[in-house]
Amino acid sequence: MMTINWQFSGVLLASMAMGLVACSSNAGKKDAQPAVAIQDAVRAQPRATCGNDSSYTINDKSYQVLDSAADYSEAGTASWYGAEYQGTPTAGCEVFDMYGYSAAHRTLPLPSFARVTNEQNGKSIIVRINDRGPFDSGDLIQLSFAAANALGIKARSGAPVVVDAISPQQLPAGVAAAASPKLSTAKAPAPVDKSKPYYVIAGTWPDQGAALDMFVRLTSVGLGKTEMATATREGREMYQVRVGPLYNQDQIDNVKDILESNGLANFKVVAR
Repeated sequence: MMTINWQFSGVLLASMAMGLVACSSNAGKKDAQPAVAIQDAVRAQPRATCGNDSSYTINDKSYQVLDSAADYSEAGTASWYGAEYQGTPTAGCEVFDMYGYSAAHRTLPLPSFARVTNEQNGKSIIVRINDRGPFDSGDLIQLSFAAANALGIKARSGAPVVVDAISPQQLPAGVAAAASPKLSTAKAPAPVDKSKPYYVIAGTWPDQGAALDMFVRLTSVGLGKTEMATATREGREMYQVRVGPLYNQDQIDNVKDILESNGLANFKVVAR
């Protein structure tokens, strides 16, 4: 069997897809509402019993959780995550909802609230910090699919943002109330074994345009780990669209469910 050396081309692809994802089919899924409860309910929310250890270590790097979010303000970059993690427990022992305005942050207390401003277009929203990861990059904050979409962030990571903590008293009176967060009875997810990555391959094409259309289609429904790889086979350039890396069966099953619900049944799972 011929071995093909696929090369990831995500940076170029992200720039080509800018502006396209905004016209996605997301509107038919669910109207995203800020995951911010009414002010009285926010005041009553205690510090979560999950995800607030004074310090923790991931991938050999240690982090110190802040005692308070008061006066926190920091500039950095943002990434986003979506369908691969839909319905899974967050570090704060809630259920991740890609259509809520939520975010992951390494050191802010769980839960807390922050205003995130996209420095590229000036758009700003309030998000609920309820997670610590899954961060696959060095970004400051990781937004839900809906939050990233509301800010006009299409690239999977590296979007310049400013994060300013918001106290319950500072929440705008007119902020739409969302349903109370769904609590998970499961423990916070354990660190994943990243030595065994899997990919769900959506298809391979000789035409770059067809592959780009598939990339945009998958990204537009929240599959943030979608990438396009290229390879030369028998002297011909080929383009493969895949979702990954994925590290456990839940992630793989979530991707398969999203693909099938969008009429894409001809996919395969491969280990790398």
